[in-house]
Amino acid sequence: MGKHVMDGISIVIISRGRQKLLEELFESVQTAREKADFPTEIILVDSSLGDDREAVRRLGERYQVNYFYQDITVSAKRNYGVAQSSYEVVLFLDSDCLATLDILKNYAEIYRNHPDAAGAGGPLEFVGEDTWFWKVVEKTPYTIFFSAAKWGETMKWSPTANFSVKKEAFLSIGGFDETFPKDPGGEDVDLGLRLSRLGTIYSVPDALVYHSKATWSPVKAMFRRVFHYGAGELYLMERYPQMVCSGMPRRICMIVCGMILYLILGLLLNPWFFLGIVLTPAAECTVTSVGINRFASYKGTAFGKQFAVQLLLLWNEMGFLRECVRRRKIRYMEKQLIHFRPQMDGVCQQNVMTAWIYSGYLLVTFLLVIMSLFF
Repeated sequence: MGKHVMDGISIVIISRGRQKLLEELFESVQTAREKADFPTEIILVDSSLGDDREAVRRLGERYQVNYFYQDITVSAKRNYGVAQSSYEVVLFLDSDCLATLDILKNYAEIYRNHPDAAGAGGPLEFVGEDTWFWKVVEKTPYTIFFSAAKWGETMKWSPTANFSVKKEAFLSIGGFDETFPKDPGGEDVDLGLRLSRLGTIYSVPDALVYHSKATWSPVKAMFRRVFHYGAGELYLMERYPQMVCSGMPRRICMIVCGMILYLILGLLLNPWFFLGIVLTPAAECTVTSVGINRFASYKGTAFGKQFAVQLLLLWNEMGFLRECVRRRKIRYMEKQLIHFRPQMDGVCQQNVMTAWIYSGYLLVTFLLVIMSLFF
């Protein structure tokens, strides 16, 4: 099979502020463009506010960037960027990333050698300062999929921070679904799964991108991010039921039920039971952290970091729970979204641990009720 002739790559970047990070990204992309033996362009779709908007526009001029201002959602901005592109292949890069020297050449090679490719994704490595909270974040599942391009020759989806598509294939499936939640929450998963029905998504392990730890280290921003991930999970469950498994009710549902139980006991028996409303989530996180560090296959994290990990996971589930209640999809509360088979091991371990925790929880509550009645 002869090589496919590719006419060029359009690099689509979306932004909102982040001038320093953008400048570093532009510089890295410019170096990669100089090594490419085919036409390239950079398209920036920006929604910066106030003075930042003009500063980003001027920055774009320095690096021969095609600048467009659109104050719309993340998905809509990426769709708009593709609509403005000139070439056969579109590469999405996030504004908090750095391109490596041969990234464009590596992507071009895939499309030249695989005419059936609908898309291709590369890995990301996080770089920057190892803050205490970053060491918490890297223990969560949220960074795992950034290495998906190293797992095999093909994949079903890839994070959009480093993902390329055939423009024709992208447009034929309607691009990113703009009906997803306004903030990021699974729209890249949905795009990849729809695209993989149309053609093959190839892994490009050498098309590496470095992702700044700085944008994932702020505590408030990370809690907000995982909350939106949780909301987006419901949309994915509805659209891809083949990826859904049933299990125990989610931890957050059990915690809410426990808090309601102590509220009722406080109203009916003794006001001291109201303390259980506060203590239930704290006790659950504490026992889970100790249990994971003692028994789980992924044990070994200091208690304080493990406790913070559990808070992040519960906040993610809170986003999911809120979306279930808001959209009246209560039946999904005991379901899990499974992206790959080994994930089932972690789900099973968590379900077993949850069963033991709440068996003990009910026993302690029963003993407290007995003491309240007879002492």
